[in-house]
Amino acid sequence: MSDKKRLADVFKTVGLPPYTYVKPPYYGEVRADISQAGKHLLIEGPSGIGKTCVVFKAFEELGLVQDRDFIYVSCRDTAASAMIEGFLAAATDGAPTGVPILVIDEFHLLATARRAEIGSQLKRMSDRAFERKDPSKAILIGIPTTGVSLLSDAYDLGPRLGTYVLKRVSDVEIEKLLSEGESALQIIFEDRDILLSESAGNFWLAQYVCNKVCASQEIFETQDEIRILTFDILGIRSRLMTELSQRYMPAAKTFAKGKKWRPGGNKPYLEVLLALCKIPESVVTFDKLLYLLPEKRKPGIKAVRPRISEVILDPSKQVDLRKQIAFDPDSGFSIEDPLFRYFLNNLDPKRIYQELGVEETVVEQGNVYSYDIGFSFAGEVRKLVEVANAELKKEDVVTFYDYDQQAVLLALDLEKVLERIYGESCRYYLVFLDKHYREKVWTKYEKDVMTRPGRKDHIIPVIVDDAGAQGAVGIPKTIGRIDVRDIWSEVQKAGHITQDAVNAIRNRCVLPLLEKLESAVHVV
Repeated sequence: MSDKKRLADVFKTVGLPPYTYVKPPYYGEVRADISQAGKHLLIEGPSGIGKTCVVFKAFEELGLVQDRDFIYVSCRDTAASAMIEGFLAAATDGAPTGVPILVIDEFHLLATARRAEIGSQLKRMSDRAFERKDPSKAILIGIPTTGVSLLSDAYDLGPRLGTYVLKRVSDVEIEKLLSEGESALQIIFEDRDILLSESAGNFWLAQYVCNKVCASQEIFETQDEIRILTFDILGIRSRLMTELSQRYMPAAKTFAKGKKWRPGGNKPYLEVLLALCKIPESVVTFDKLLYLLPEKRKPGIKAVRPRISEVILDPSKQVDLRKQIAFDPDSGFSIEDPLFRYFLNNLDPKRIYQELGVEETVVEQGNVYSYDIGFSFAGEVRKLVEVANAELKKEDVVTFYDYDQQAVLLALDLEKVLERIYGESCRYYLVFLDKHYREKVWTKYEKDVMTRPGRKDHIIPVIVDDAGAQGAVGIPKTIGRIDVRDIWSEVQKAGHITQDAVNAIRNRCVLPLLEKLESAVHVV
């Protein structure tokens, strides 16, 4: 056979596949919008689903050439911001742009404010269609919900923007890819159903797995005679996981550890990672993730929700996991890399425990409590509690502080909720004892719940004034305590919390608590 095709071109894992590309149902509409003067495009979907390929396939059929008819920029490129700004500024002013089309890939990585600004620029560019024959246009590619800021801040952009959302690929479409690959290489996959399952509705993953299956059978080009391929998918998966672990385990460990790793405390980010392993989709809402968690663990996971983005991108530690995973507090997670998605799908929890250096039983014990620290105090000393809470949260400690939980507490029976919170939900309780503590209804109730039989070594008194030094019923004066009377006296004199007071609270309250949490393995 003279017209032999290479494996690397048939099951292609980089670029546009020349033999096995499967057009999505709305391909024709995308192509038509690209040809429409003044019409911009927004193409959304998880990685590996074919977003960029559909654009380049249309370019190929339309005879458009890169750097002549369009320029392509990924928002990961260091020069991306300058290129985007230069093109859009010129196009908005009606000045020459050099090429008529700008493709912005991974558009979601731009700041929300910048995306909204681009929305306004696109509208003005579309208006140029009334002034000139072929105004410049932009094609935006990114994860789902990318277009929210565009349409919310530039409400009248809608008709000028063709929006397409790519979702999980059907088995029929994967079947077509397999058939075209079989035809090109003169092979037959014996267990197609297994390949369909392994592909998980992802074009790129189907290409990757089929490439590996063929390579394992030394199929590198079109065969002279049809060959039936049998394969051990478990063996291939095992070899893949060995290969992928070297690449992705460091990222998984970094995310699982969060901002501060404590072997004996709460491990909310590890729980999030393990929940993501159980959900095969590339796009996961936060609510869907919470659904998989035990009820008592949900409050703690909700508490770290605002800080997840800081774990994914932390310049102070030179951590940037955005190539693997993206997170938006409103829309949830998107697994950026399809191989990382495959890695998570097949990651054994015991393996990540081993990598983190913890036993499974220790992880289970650390998850007994929803929160690491709960606060009980009279409102008069809230200033002190706010500082302690803020400093603990900086250390990624999961706290129960009433002002942080106001949305959760609304419309609930507070007596029942607080009975659960102060009876079983926190590993330790910081009880700020002052002259007002005994007088308040809710502090008395919290104290009564905390001191019920069944738990011990969980109350840490914080002495705020001389009255507080007398203790409270059920909280003996012999319990090891933290004395902040001098700090509180200075705060009252100053009328506000000074930086010296913050430092003192951190040294006396926060640092000892961190040490206690790091060594705590509570057996229930």
